[in-house]
This record gives sequence, C-alpha cells and structure tokens, in this order.
Amino acid sequence: MLTLKNIHKIYNKGKANEFEALKGIDFKIDDGELVAIIGKSGAGKSTLLHILACIDSYESGEYHIDDTLVKKLNERKLADIRNRKIGMVMQDFALVEDFSCIENVLLPLDFSHKKGADKKEIAMKALKAVEMDSMAKKPVSKLSGGQKQRVAIARAIVNKPSIILADEPTGALDTKTSAEIMKLFHTLNNQGKTIIIVTHDLEIAKQCDRIIEISDGKIV
Repeated sequence: MLTLKNIHKIYNKGKANEFEALKGIDFKIDDGELVAIIGKSGAGKSTLLHILACIDSYESGEYHIDDTLVKKLNERKLADIRNRKIGMVMQDFALVEDFSCIENVLLPLDFSHKKGADKKEIAMKALKAVEMDSMAKKPVSKLSGGQKQRVAIARAIVNKPSIILADEPTGALDTKTSAEIMKLFHTLNNQGKTIIIVTHDLEIAKQCDRIIEISDGKIV
C-alpha cells in the first residue's frame, strides 16, 4: 500500500525562482491496484512519480510504503527499496543501446544479493514474461520501439517488485503497440502487481481501474 498525506515539494527553496511543484497531495493506492495519474505538462506528474519511486525527496507531509515512512530512510535503505520493491518503466526506455536485451535486464540483478549463477536464468524468465526471450542476445539498438519497451518492462520486473511505476510508457509508441503494452500491464496487474501509470493520454488512463488527476500541483 502507498499512502501520501499532505505532500509538498518545493524547488529552489528560498531563492528568487522558488517553485512549489506539489501542494498538499493526499491519496492512497492499495496493493494490486492499476491506477493512472493524469495531467497536463507541468502539472506535477513527474515530480510526484519521482517521489513515489523514492528518487526525489519532499519538503513536508508523509509518504508511507506499507508501514515504512520514506522520509526517515537513509540513502542505502532508499536504494534497497528502489531495487527490491519498485520497478520503473520510462517513456524513452532508458536502456543501454550497446547492450543486448539480456544484458540490460541483468543490470538490476547486479545490485541485488542473488547468486551470479542464478542471474541469467532469472533474466531469461523476465524476458520470457514479456515475450522477448527469443531476442535475448540481440542488441537493443536493433529493436523496434515496442520491443524496447518490452525489454524495459522485463528489466523492471526482474527483481519481482510488488510495485511498477510507468512514466508515459506508451508516449513514444504507435496505437497498435500501445495497446500491446497496456495488455502486458494488465497481465502483470492480474498477477498481483500494483501498477501506477503516469500519462497525459486519457484513452490510456481509461484502461486503468482508477484515475487520479493532478493540476497545478494539486489533486483535482
């Protein structure tokens, strides 16, 4: 469960260009939900996603992951949560283009405590889950946009996180490929994973169980 209570985020605090990106955000996301966060460019979606992902901090309020208050965690514990509990999927895929599919999926495992002999098998299972195991040795630079996103999802799920955060995951894809990626997210959600999709596309958002709309740093 993710719980945010009165979250405020301020950039450049105390400076002439101080900007309050989030203004008292309150919501709860239960385990196993498929939720969309929508809003126009500059609404605060990416800032909110970075806080949910434990990538960015916040000025005030409380953010709990299950019973853990994120604000009190040191960087080592935050890194552990990012690696073990949260999987990230980005619009631009954020893959290493010169690496093969399996090399990209192996990257999160390098920061885990899993034995080296098991890592390749675990990575192959993740690729198989997104129907990319047959291309495991193919360089990412040779893949289509949809194939790259599948590899990015495989990398996000390789450590078996309970939460998947997706930032505009269909933004760079055509309509047909977007539908395939959303079908994959639904499959993962049906397996019990909590999935949060940040998008400006209302048609994508409508495919989720619930929509949270943000405007000017506030929940509408």
